[in-house]
Amino acid sequence: MAGMMRQVVLAAYARGNPRPSDFRIEQVPIPEAGEREILLKTLWLALDPLIRFSIDEKLLSGATHMQLGEVMFGPTVSEVVASNHPDYAVGDFVEGRTGWREYAIVAPDRSDYRGPPRKLDPGLAPVSTALGALGGPGQTAHEGIVTVGRVKPGETVVISAAAGAVGSIAGQIAKVLGARAVGIAGGPDKCRALRDLGFDAAVDYKAADFADQFKAALPDGADVYLDNVGGDVTLAVLPLLNRGARMPMCGYIAYYGVGMEGPGPDHLPGFYRHIMAKGLEIKGFAGIFAGQKGLDDIAGWMKQGKIRFPEAVVEGLEAAPEAFASVFSGNAHVGKLLVRVADKA
Repeated sequence: MAGMMRQVVLAAYARGNPRPSDFRIEQVPIPEAGEREILLKTLWLALDPLIRFSIDEKLLSGATHMQLGEVMFGPTVSEVVASNHPDYAVGDFVEGRTGWREYAIVAPDRSDYRGPPRKLDPGLAPVSTALGALGGPGQTAHEGIVTVGRVKPGETVVISAAAGAVGSIAGQIAKVLGARAVGIAGGPDKCRALRDLGFDAAVDYKAADFADQFKAALPDGADVYLDNVGGDVTLAVLPLLNRGARMPMCGYIAYYGVGMEGPGPDHLPGFYRHIMAKGLEIKGFAGIFAGQKGLDDIAGWMKQGKIRFPEAVVEGLEAAPEAFASVFSGNAHVGKLLVRVADKA
């Protein structure tokens, strides 16, 4: 396919929170598919917070470390527009990790550790959900609530970053399981959106009376805390956890721009006291490796009308740098943050 395409590359390593100027848009020729390769046209791009781990000058954690000038990596939904591989036909929709670019070549036989691109059924749900409710965020929410959190009917579940892609699905899963769901989010609009999704309560951590709101929302304490944030939010949750509470930990966005040692004071002494005094069970996990079971459950609940999948959409590849930076600077998005790169061919 002749012509030019755009791609976003890493122009500078992030110092603290990412800035739009850390990225650069380039124009390059559209590649051609070789033997047993497929050419993908990017339709949707997911701006996952975990991408932040890959753009420190020195790798601190995570599996990916980017070099300056490399195309930004990240999950995408694409359409096959040329195929030299028997398992993929032109017109197929797939989910993979082809990055911030308009077209990409993939060799399914030589795919990364997540395997070849996943084929999608557009009749099941909008293909964009493969990056949210029916993708990694959905798997993470299911793993945190069902497998790690072991939520039972009648329990109270607290979720931080509850208006995000993982949190918004996790709260709904907790409700499906018969639990009480309390979300923590930033701003009245996000809290209103959570209540509209069925959360029993939503507390604004930016409000001056956050502590009072939070205590009022947890008259009997909390049995499970799905932590996506860390920082001051988690410090506010710890005193209200019941004895034996479970704390699935799938993120700590308060510290993504911090090195191995953050600024003082040192809160570890109090943290350890809570762990011992309450017999807390804390487990970090990566739900993206949870397998198909969670996605099948969520798909079933979606068909039954028990799970909704809010999406916040920005238009055009050129919007990706600013939208990604906004993830770390108090955005107003609810649900999965997506970039619509193109319509289907």
